[in-house]
Amino acid sequence: MTRHSENQDGGTQGKWDGAKVAPRRFVSLTLCLSIVACCLLIFPSGCSRKAQLESAQSAWDSGDYAGAAERYEEFLKQNPQSDKAAFARLQAATICRRDLKQYDRAIQHYLHFIEDFPKSPDLYQARLSLAECYTATQKLREAISEYESALPAAADTKEKRRIRLKIADLYYDLKDLGQAMAEYKKVTDDAAYDELCEKAYLQIGGIHLLRDEFDEAIPSYQAVVQYTQDPPLRRTARIRLADCYERTFAYEQAIQTLKETEVDPASPDYIPQRIASIQEQQRQRNISPQATLNWKKK
Repeated sequence: MTRHSENQDGGTQGKWDGAKVAPRRFVSLTLCLSIVACCLLIFPSGCSRKAQLESAQSAWDSGDYAGAAERYEEFLKQNPQSDKAAFARLQAATICRRDLKQYDRAIQHYLHFIEDFPKSPDLYQARLSLAECYTATQKLREAISEYESALPAAADTKEKRRIRLKIADLYYDLKDLGQAMAEYKKVTDDAAYDELCEKAYLQIGGIHLLRDEFDEAIPSYQAVVQYTQDPPLRRTARIRLADCYERTFAYEQAIQTLKETEVDPASPDYIPQRIASIQEQQRQRNISPQATLNWKKK
């Protein structure tokens, strides 16, 4: 009887031990299944994001610009917090601007990029590209604002002058000639003659001509004549310089300037005709100096 009782007790104890082990196994199994489920959720998602970007790049490489832009935009819509969002945003903006010429669409991407990634090393170039898009859509004031915002981050003095020249051109297009003149002078002040100075000097001279300020235009054209390495540009500057001399009655200087001007093969008779015209004006003025004097007073 005692032995039977011991067996009964042992059986009961075994059952209790089994009951304790079973929940532990259940918990372990549940935990493992949870981990596997998480992995299944995470890894396919990561693979999907990578596949989206690769698909967009492949479309771009093959010349399917519309498809590439759409794929990058879809990626951004589905993964706004991804560590690749800045890359995708800039890629979409570049395609819309450079390849599709859809500047309004590109503007929205650049604005998002600038707002969402203010510390990005690509921020400077994004502002320049945004300004370019604004210029293409004739939003000139907005373009000026973006160039001004980009200026402090310019790498060196020459880069700052290059941006300043763009700002000056925009003011010129806006017909704000006073501000354009001020910006062009910032390009030339304390700067050795280079291609930026060359463009600025020509524009400064042109503004003076528009204002009938012929004496003030002369130094700008003289600088281009003296330093440019571009023969057609030198010819243009000489002709404008001769115009200034002619309008200030410096006929001999006008004639001499034209004689030193390279002949344009497309218009070989132009310079001889201009010289003859100026010589005739000089003759008429010498014949009736009082009439010329009275005309000047008017």
